[in-house]
Amino acid sequence: MKKLIAVAALLASSAIAPATLAQDVSVSTSIDYVTEYVFRGVSLEDSAIQPGIEVSVGDFSVGAWASTGLGSDSMADTDEIDFYAGYGFSLSDTVSASVGATLYHYPDGGDTLEFSAGVGFDTVLSPSVTAYYDIDLEAFTLEGGLGHSFPVSEATSFDLGVTGGLVMVDGGGDYEYGQATASLGYAFTEDVSVYAAANYVLSSEDTLGFTKTTPKDNLFYLGVGVAAGF
Repeated sequence: MKKLIAVAALLASSAIAPATLAQDVSVSTSIDYVTEYVFRGVSLEDSAIQPGIEVSVGDFSVGAWASTGLGSDSMADTDEIDFYAGYGFSLSDTVSASVGATLYHYPDGGDTLEFSAGVGFDTVLSPSVTAYYDIDLEAFTLEGGLGHSFPVSEATSFDLGVTGGLVMVDGGGDYEYGQATASLGYAFTEDVSVYAAANYVLSSEDTLGFTKTTPKDNLFYLGVGVAAGF
């Protein structure tokens, strides 16, 4: 109950925005298909459909995201619905920061609540660092990322990115992970776009024993998706 109250309070604070932000409301939706659902270096499902929706009011945002496994070789109780809220702000002309909370809800497997804080830099390769702490799993994650977008045409871009992280779990189970992503995006309009991506993941942990199949230290997976904004 405390977890739900904490998230509800953050959602409520997002909703109480100044009247001057009334015209800054935006809504974005997306739906993706991935050949493997990988979360921080851990393979949870061998394929999944993942829809999402987000509402932003000024610097505040709230959203929901879900994942439904399609394959037989997936973690038990893999259906997942996440609810999140966040606030982003500028520290300077080139430095931005964000704080947020995410409630991970598993219809057949319980909930966990995670808080996060991050900083990003508007400079070469757009470096970022984010810290996460899950109060139920007692897990701390520190993740860094780099990325760059190459315009191919007025409507097409080729994007490269790398992320790396360290997960420390109270009681043992620490591991490191890294991921490289290459994606091609195409914008039909300012509000509607599609993408296709290839991802390669390395992990020092054999997926923490979560998978039903042979543990994987590294893997390759694909993703495609469409996004629309209003």
